Amino acid sequence: MSRNEILEPSRPDRIGGARGGEAALPHAGYRIMPLPDAFTAAVGPYYARVDAGRPLIGLPLRDIHVSVRGYCHGAVITGLADLQSLAASYTVGMHDRFAATMSLTVDFIAPAGHGDFLELRTDLLRSSRQFLFTQALVVKADGALVARTSAVYKWDPAPHETPDIVRRLFEPSA
Repeated sequence: MSRNEILEPSRPDRIGGARGGEAALPHAGYRIMPLPDAFTAAVGPYYARVDAGRPLIGLPLRDIHVSVRGYCHGAVITGLADLQSLAASYTVGMHDRFAATMSLTVDFIAPAGHGDFLELRTDLLRSSRQFLFTQALVVKADGALVARTSAVYKWDPAPHETPDIVRRLFEPSA
């Protein structure tokens, strides 16, 4: 499946899917999050927006995300949850570097399925010179809780080669 089958370039507010029909993004402020690695590109596209200073990350669930039973794979939810490091980096203003996952716990609460839009809502608990401590909720567009998570990340020691890389993921004009 090509990226063009996933998102119609002429309609960035709509998501196409292999099971027919289109689904509207749940909020007009979402835009594709240009993540710079092959794994997230294969699973995504992910979407981002900033709401009242809070960075949010979304993922529309398609055929590749669900099992034969019709439920989203736990690995997909875990992959989305691991992006809370980016939201926390944005919140703390560390826009020039990423952070490596040291610990990630995911508690699965309820299922999600094809056509659902998942949103990652991250809370920064603490940031130090070396570490980020976060927690996040994964919810459906209607607010129904899918998973809760907590994580510890270690800052990369050197800045990324692209200045403001994290800010660019959330802000279109950055």
